[in-house]
Amino acid sequence: MSAALAAILLLQAAAPARAPATTTDLPAWSKAPTVAEANAVYQPDAMKANLAGAATVECTVDATGQLADCAVVGESPPGSGFGAAALALSPKFQMPLKSPSGASMVGRTVRFPIRWRNAAKRQLPPVIVNGDTPASGSVVFDCRVKEDHGFDNCVMVDARPPSTNLFAPAGEAALRQKAPANAAPGSRMMVVIQMKGN
Repeated sequence: MSAALAAILLLQAAAPARAPATTTDLPAWSKAPTVAEANAVYQPDAMKANLAGAATVECTVDATGQLADCAVVGESPPGSGFGAAALALSPKFQMPLKSPSGASMVGRTVRFPIRWRNAAKRQLPPVIVNGDTPASGSVVFDCRVKEDHGFDNCVMVDARPPSTNLFAPAGEAALRQKAPANAAPGSRMMVVIQMKGN
């Protein structure tokens, strides 16, 4: 083994591992990007196609509350460029140095999603789905109209109750709906699915 390769392997082994992401005792952002700043990194092809998307970023909070060593840990749709957009936007966030309990945030790992979508300007009448689930509730989606007036690229915007397990069956029901004939392909519509449990 060459000395250079041995040194690289030693450095990799000595590099500190990132702490697990914090999921509790998180403060509200002290600084967050504006809508204009988020739109400035919205991928042009995605914006033109009215494609909604998201990326989940994991970062370390530095001594000033800025985010450091950010990495994309998830992107939807995959390969759409939303991960790169989220990394470009991450310097616009800042975290307070103390959590709500008073613990230091410095050095903690935070994981958070960043989402992009153009808001729907129209809404379908609510769709009632009977007996597909043991629970009842409603889920609201913002969906894109396809050429055949079906829907794709649906993004959940609300769920009642909030911690519902209705997301998957409601999403399937949303994708079975049709937009009105006068809905422009590529436009976005709100689709409300009301699940009635059996």
